[in-house]
Amino acid sequence: MSSSISGIFDLLTSKMSYLNQKQGVIAENVANVDTPGYKQLELKAFSFSDALKKASGSMAVTNPKHIVPASMAGMNAQTTPSKDTEVLPSGNTVDIEQQMAEVSKTSVEYQTMTAVYRKMANLFRVALKGGNS
Repeated sequence: MSSSISGIFDLLTSKMSYLNQKQGVIAENVANVDTPGYKQLELKAFSFSDALKKASGSMAVTNPKHIVPASMAGMNAQTTPSKDTEVLPSGNTVDIEQQMAEVSKTSVEYQTMTAVYRKMANLFRVALKGGNS
């Protein structure tokens, strides 16, 4: 039972880590909107099944002083040049309007994951207290 609860928290944490990385890629794209030859980047899509496989791996941190491998610290998704953007005369492919839409979408997704995480933590807290306030 506790491992399934831990797994849920791990999945939520992985998704939030991915969304943080995505915001970083978007910020890099926006920062380079006027850089000649810059190719807009995008992050490989998050996959809950991949995150679940990583979360259920055989490695475990048994001591808080252990170094956590990168594979356990989040999705560490790969960036790739975006294929669906128009190339400007300067060679730049950043579509600022599309990037702003991605910022909004990513923000809403992160807020949703945070709300789910908080609800799960509150349910866990209630279960530990036995339902008495």
